[in-house]
Amino acid sequence: MSIILLTEKKNFSIRILYACMYLILAVGALSMVYPFLLMVSGSMKSRIDENEFNIVPTYLHDESMLFRKQIESKYNENLQLYLQSNGDQVFNFRNIEMPTAHKPALVTDWIEFNQTNLPLSWFVIGYGPTGDGKIIQRNEREFRNYIKEVCNNDLTEFSTRFGEPLENWFFLKFQSERLLDRTFLLNRTELFKNFYEFKSKIKSEDRIFMSAMGAYSKFLKQTGAEAEVLKKKITSPSMERWVRTILHPQFVNFSSDGLSHWNKFLVQKYQKVEFLNKLYNTTYESFDEVPLPTDRIYSSPQVTDYMLFISDKKNSPAEFISLTTPEFTWQEFLIKKYGSLEKINAAHDRDFSSIQEVRMPQKEFDYAMVIKNKSDVKSNFLTRNFTMVFEYVLLYGKGLSNTVVYCLLSIVLSLLVNPIAAYALSRYKLQSQFKILLFLIATMAFPAVVTMIPNFLLLRDLGLLNTFAALLLPSMANGYSIFLLKGFFDSLPRELYEAADIDGASEWNKFWMITMNLSKPILAVIALGAFNGAYSNFMFAFILCQDREMWTLMVWLYQLQQFSSQGVVFASLLVAAVPTLLIFIFCQNLIIKGIVVPTEK
Repeated sequence: MSIILLTEKKNFSIRILYACMYLILAVGALSMVYPFLLMVSGSMKSRIDENEFNIVPTYLHDESMLFRKQIESKYNENLQLYLQSNGDQVFNFRNIEMPTAHKPALVTDWIEFNQTNLPLSWFVIGYGPTGDGKIIQRNEREFRNYIKEVCNNDLTEFSTRFGEPLENWFFLKFQSERLLDRTFLLNRTELFKNFYEFKSKIKSEDRIFMSAMGAYSKFLKQTGAEAEVLKKKITSPSMERWVRTILHPQFVNFSSDGLSHWNKFLVQKYQKVEFLNKLYNTTYESFDEVPLPTDRIYSSPQVTDYMLFISDKKNSPAEFISLTTPEFTWQEFLIKKYGSLEKINAAHDRDFSSIQEVRMPQKEFDYAMVIKNKSDVKSNFLTRNFTMVFEYVLLYGKGLSNTVVYCLLSIVLSLLVNPIAAYALSRYKLQSQFKILLFLIATMAFPAVVTMIPNFLLLRDLGLLNTFAALLLPSMANGYSIFLLKGFFDSLPRELYEAADIDGASEWNKFWMITMNLSKPILAVIALGAFNGAYSNFMFAFILCQDREMWTLMVWLYQLQQFSSQGVVFASLLVAAVPTLLIFIFCQNLIIKGIVVPTEK
């Protein structure tokens, strides 16, 4: 009977009451949906915006945030790399300012400059491995695919070819390069050879050139020296100290006019050319034949000697030292193209007072690329966390296949064992029937965690650990399911069974043809329960199956969350929730039919 009469519904106060009720229900619904929407939004974020609690990520409607997010991604979430390459002075990526206005010729010239023959050791690869490895980026994935193709997708061939063990392709990364660091030198290994072959194919928008000017400015600030512009020749004691002791030797040239100083240094160190030949693996007849090393990025005795040579002002006079850096090469390119600084300023909408002030326009170029490819950039940020989750699940381990097998077997066993037990209790009036039902219902009073240790010890003694049997046997029979099925079976018409008895049907035929056929709604509920229990099983599966080959999807996602960013964690939770959500959406009618009111047919 309705609390409010039909005649009262037109009353204004009753309508206000209805409005309040609907408003309360709407607020309650929003309070449940809002946290879920925050998690959906968080799954599309990275470190720069993960602390923003908004339903719609800011970068979808704010161009400045999109640019900063792209900068963070390109520079591998490494702020120091950004500072070294652009010379900015910011404390985090959120403080990066938008580039100043410029004419299109600036970006066009930079693209043209990138197409010249530039050393691979002048730039690092953007969109690569981050420092903490919590997100897999585009070029890291491309390098993995490149090496997989080289090794025919065979991990054994990888170990043989490169002399390094690799558990899975998912964990293959390339080493970060510190190209301005004097102590960083490459080894001529097979893996680095392939890495530089891959690096030679990198697109211009993925290059991050090292700024010697930015590094020098940072050095002056740290030492408290007066600020000055970096020049090609040594012009001050501060610059000489920085060049001789800190700057990478690949950028430091020693003129061939001072070759006698190099030869003198080698004579003082080795005394005899035979000793040098033994170390260098060469056949020089005299020290005068030994040239200055040209390839100064790879580790070798020649490069080590060269570093010692230029570090001592007594051996290498400053007048013979000059610098060759990306900035100076960029400046020379512009002078060659335009002829004068005035024409450069006019073409780029700049007001430099000297050519030495001209910096590499990497920030302006990055901004232009963001504007040009805005939809692609947004799409990448919306999906990259999910891409990492799917790659981890598909490439690493057998979590997906194990979960499918486990869920299917769990459903089959639940639909076999529980209906048989319930059928016996429903069809045969046993004297101890109520005691059995009481025992089955009593199992619901004990949480699963209470029986975890006894189950583990029993299965261990039976030698069933790390098998599907260990996962299936403890949950094969369920007291609540049996109780639910018995109540449904009791509601089925007795006349059907009497007619089957007259026709001479066997007990199996009556069970299968009558009981199971008429119980599809409740069986669907049991199947759904079995699926949810098996699919969401984490702790029990982790304890019973410690062998990685037997881990289920939930265990693998838990492992992924241990070394992933917050966005990837949210993405993994959403991916894990999708199957149960879809089943609830498409099977809710069956759930209602099975639980609320069994219908007779």
